[in-house]
Amino acid sequence: MPTEVAWLAMAANNQDNNKPDNQPNNQPNNQHSKPKHSCSHGHHHHHHHAAVGRIQLAFFLNLLFAIVELIGGIATNSMAVLSDAVHDLGDACALGFAWYMEKISIKKGDQEYSYGFRRFSTASAVVTGVILLVGSALILSKAIPRLLNPEQPKLEGMILLAILGVIVNGWAAFKVSHGSSISERMITWHLIEDVLGWVLVLISAIVMWFWTIPILDSALAILLALWVVWNVFKNLKEAMRVFLQAVPSHLLLNEVVGSVQKQSQVHSVHHPHLWSMDGEQHIFTAHVVVRGKPSSEELSILKSQIKKNLQQEFHISEAVLEIELESELCLDPEHR
Repeated sequence: MPTEVAWLAMAANNQDNNKPDNQPNNQPNNQHSKPKHSCSHGHHHHHHHAAVGRIQLAFFLNLLFAIVELIGGIATNSMAVLSDAVHDLGDACALGFAWYMEKISIKKGDQEYSYGFRRFSTASAVVTGVILLVGSALILSKAIPRLLNPEQPKLEGMILLAILGVIVNGWAAFKVSHGSSISERMITWHLIEDVLGWVLVLISAIVMWFWTIPILDSALAILLALWVVWNVFKNLKEAMRVFLQAVPSHLLLNEVVGSVQKQSQVHSVHHPHLWSMDGEQHIFTAHVVVRGKPSSEELSILKSQIKKNLQQEFHISEAVLEIELESELCLDPEHR
């Protein structure tokens, strides 16, 4: 594409505002039931196969369109289009990396990674986000000087590429937007920014077709770059919260503890910890002090009820509860 806006139109990922946590997983309420446990894992396995398929589609569409740009740049002898083609090939590499990491994230836990590989998907979101920030910085470095020395682009090629870009990236964005992982949301931002960039290219080309306003191209590129940077920072912040094992942003630890304490048999709760594996699956651990001296069967029923409530109220997929009697002394350290 012969403009900075078009450069930018091939660089970002989608933040689907549907929170991943609103999608309940089918985690079993009774962890002693092996058939249900197996069924739950099958559900997550299917979910991630679908995620891999969506990212794979985005990768191939991005790569093929970059090749089209490369051929178009050679045919039209346009250095701007050739430069953008190289830029889009870099984007395709980022998507390919995300695809590879998403495939790894499906693997089950082993002796080294006991929790599995779900955070590999989040790691790919961080890498993609960094690439987007670098790309946006490059676009700003090109677009800002052109405000002082605007250049009229080749409008015919601009319009044709813009129409093709809206169709290709719009289809890819629609498919990937059905995902809910941080990686998929980052990629969807990538594709939505592409679509909006191409729409801006098309609008500015039509305007410049009737009026000679070359500065319009650079101004739109700068606005779009700043918008992308803002949204990428928000996604990177969420990814870093996952890696730092922060409480998921939409949950309050006190509310989760309060749900546990609602049980009549529960005296108190201490050492509560809540974090997310990948922005979708959340884990809660706590020491639960019970009243009296309940039987093993009563404790089993209590644990099952607590886990059921946590899954239904907060979509917590795994709850590890250590049951203690009022007379017991807790030896674990406090984390301050």
